[in-house]
Amino acid sequence: MQPYIPDVDVDPDEAFQLVFRELKRHQETGRRNFVVRAPVDLLEYLFSAILRKSGMSRVALELLLTKLGVYGFKEADGRILRRYLSGHTRMAWSTYQRLMLWALSSGWISMWVFRNLAFRSHEREAAQLCARKILNTLKRRTSLPDLTREQVVACFYEVYQLRQRERDQATATRLRTDSDTRDLVLSFKVGVDE
Repeated sequence: MQPYIPDVDVDPDEAFQLVFRELKRHQETGRRNFVVRAPVDLLEYLFSAILRKSGMSRVALELLLTKLGVYGFKEADGRILRRYLSGHTRMAWSTYQRLMLWALSSGWISMWVFRNLAFRSHEREAAQLCARKILNTLKRRTSLPDLTREQVVACFYEVYQLRQRERDQATATRLRTDSDTRDLVLSFKVGVDE
């Protein structure tokens, strides 16, 4: 029997590898609880794109993020950004995704970079959530179950689709209540139609 493969851009082999890598990363940390946060490689990609396009220094970028009230940026001395990029401090996915939108609306990343970052962040977040779900299931059992590849892939797709529905609902709510977001979306539609 062929496993159900939903309409997502991640093939089953890639889904399995993403979850497996997250499980391995967690094991290497030695932590008891699985932390679901934006990984350093995606943070480096986003911030290097912003810094390159904006011409700002890390300190100037951090000062701007502090002035804008971005969660997680309390000081304007470049230390917080440095801690994020070194992995000493982990950034929540919601903060990371807001930063992506802010960078796009500020013109500091291209639509192509934004799409690439969005896709990669969605698949990595789903892989982390799936890995955490698997680990939490294993903790509650006395014997280690033999998880099949199909079970891991099914878990990934379930989490991926759930998070996508949650993002769609949040976007719809934001479009109804936030005029700046509505204007941003309309500006993209105009660019596509031309």
